[in-house]
Amino acid sequence: MPRGRKKKSELIGEEFVNDSSIGPIDMHVGARICARRKLLQLSQKQMAEKLGITFQQIQKYEKGVNRIGAGRLYTIAMILGVDIDYFFEGINPADSAYGAEYAYGFGTGFLCEDDGDFKSDPMQGAEAVMLLKAFYTLPAKARTALLMMLTSLKDKDDLDSDV
Repeated sequence: MPRGRKKKSELIGEEFVNDSSIGPIDMHVGARICARRKLLQLSQKQMAEKLGITFQQIQKYEKGVNRIGAGRLYTIAMILGVDIDYFFEGINPADSAYGAEYAYGFGTGFLCEDDGDFKSDPMQGAEAVMLLKAFYTLPAKARTALLMMLTSLKDKDDLDSDV
């Protein structure tokens, strides 16, 4: 009779566990951490010091190579000044491209480990971070005016595409 802890694959079923690959949720959460850290102009070293870990561990979190435990994610959220749900924004469990079999297997509603491509999210790029930094350097009235202008341009584009 074998002794010791059972592997996840023995507890859950091998078709749902793949510890050797980077999952899309891990990548997404890591990208959100990276984007927020850069927006706050925190270096990986500064972030690591606040967490009491190495900057290499921050790099692994941001790339999605290492998974983040719930307690650590909570601490990261406090350091970055966001709610926990910030890290999961943009994950749509109702999207047919994601999670049907994962939700069936676990009942969590998150993405299947093999599905999803977050590299196409424009909010995770360097330009988005630069744009946000520049936006928040503007006075409040200028930010409001810029948003109104962008909204009107989008509305005009919608009208032109209907014709």
